Amino acid sequence: MNEYIETISFAANQSDRWMFVALLIIGILAVIVLFRFFTARLERVEKKMEQVQSDFNCHLRTANKEMMEVLSLSNQAIGKNMSLLDRIERKIEQL
Repeated sequence: MNEYIETISFAANQSDRWMFVALLIIGILAVIVLFRFFTARLERVEKKMEQVQSDFNCHLRTANKEMMEVLSLSNQAIGKNMSLLDRIERKIEQL
């Protein structure tokens, strides 16, 4: 306990210049810690965004493939219906 009191007493007897230097060092260390914390957090967010974007791109590829299949089937149905309508028109014209 005496050590703490002696340390506090020693610090109290120092000039303001040393307190400024100590605060400057503590401030610089705090800035470094905060910078590292936020850059690490930013990297995690970037990785998560890349994963989400990759998943979304995969979903878009799958959806586009399914849409092309539906369009192909739709074109086939339209083609069949057009040929059927042509035959019906020819039959009507013959009557």
